[in-house]
Amino acid sequence: MNEQGAPGPTRSDDAWWHTVYTGPAGTLPDTPDAVADTTSVDDWFTAAAGLFDPQHRPAEDAPPPTETDTHPDTAHAVPPQRSWAEAAWPELRPTEDAPDEQPHPVEPPVAERPVLAPPRAEAPRAEPPRAEAAPEPDVPAAPPSERGAPWREPEAPTVPHVGERPPTYAAEPTALPVSDPDALDAIVPDTAVDGARFAATTLRAVSIRGDSARYRGEPRRDALLTVRFGDSEDGLVLTVLAGPARQADAGWGSAAATDAARQLAAAIGRSRAELAADLRAGARDRLRYGLQRIALQAAARLRGETGSTEDVPPEEVLPAEETASLHCLLMSTDPAATHRAAFGTGPGGLYLLRSGHWIDAYAARLLHHPDGQPPLPPAARPALRPFRFRLVPATAGDILLLCTPGLADPIAEEPAVAHFLSSHWAHPHAPGTVDFLRQIQVRAKGYADDRTAAAVWTD
Repeated sequence: MNEQGAPGPTRSDDAWWHTVYTGPAGTLPDTPDAVADTTSVDDWFTAAAGLFDPQHRPAEDAPPPTETDTHPDTAHAVPPQRSWAEAAWPELRPTEDAPDEQPHPVEPPVAERPVLAPPRAEAPRAEPPRAEAAPEPDVPAAPPSERGAPWREPEAPTVPHVGERPPTYAAEPTALPVSDPDALDAIVPDTAVDGARFAATTLRAVSIRGDSARYRGEPRRDALLTVRFGDSEDGLVLTVLAGPARQADAGWGSAAATDAARQLAAAIGRSRAELAADLRAGARDRLRYGLQRIALQAAARLRGETGSTEDVPPEEVLPAEETASLHCLLMSTDPAATHRAAFGTGPGGLYLLRSGHWIDAYAARLLHHPDGQPPLPPAARPALRPFRFRLVPATAGDILLLCTPGLADPIAEEPAVAHFLSSHWAHPHAPGTVDFLRQIQVRAKGYADDRTAAAVWTD
């Protein structure tokens, strides 16, 4: 309430409120008239509750317990139970030497009940005659509030898709992978996003769990690692994309991909000075020879526990598209370095978007015909080599995309996916990390594997 005018006389039922400011508050500058007291806030509240609830009785007025309440046979009928905390941490035990501390009861002050005066009867007032109100115009009724309306699934999909029908699986994460409490360091998040800006170059990188893995509650198998070694002109930026074979166990494959990416990055970091000089000079043969040894050694972790297929019968050797994937993009932070090295082994794709046309940089061929003809059938594609390498010049306006099979396959086999990305990347500036994530998630029916990609924009 908003009270105006001079303050009225203090009523007796307001006395309890002023007792709250007694005690330690008397030392404060805004309560100079307070008197020291030893009572607590609980005591003040008990006294105040007696004014508003006449039926309230203090604890000492409660009736004494009956004999059935303190029967010796029922006092210890329920044995003490072991708590979940003792089961989780059995080494923790309560201190037996500590005495039981019982709080001393404090008697609350007894507050006097106020004597309320009977209300005064007021004479009825004569109401003035009412004027006839004009008829109100018809106003359409407001729509019902949506606060209590049932939840409805949004009509527009949050993640875009191409094709006549959407994919079978849901567009967002559903089931979480099962975790081991003793191996929580092996947990892989559903999505990883990274990016950087250096030497007129913009880098965007993302790794997304596939729709099928989200539905089955399996972890993301692909691994993404983006690191920088050195500084200024001698620095290197490396992006590693790793993925196990499709038939590999999900938990083992995820750990193997992470280990392979870290092993390759460590080898690159130890040879940073030589690699930076070769990138600056554009030494194609030296880069190919050194990077091939590093990549094949790191990829051995992804091939299985044996690390090789020499003892495997020929009929059990998997085709190239079913093997592990390990691809890297190596760039220099020196603005004078005009080349980027892309290399790797296993399935995957290195695509160059130039003037609206997609080019398979590994195979040095046009990915899609400009006249809209379908892409080459899988049988007509060149066979995958054990090691692939390409030294790509840093040309202004080009977009270089390196990706695992989860995205490389739909780009090469579904022209609508390639057109979707080219239309969104036609702007002169690179998209933000969130927009890049949404664009890489473009869905097409029949493609539900993990997607890991790294794209580079050159100013």
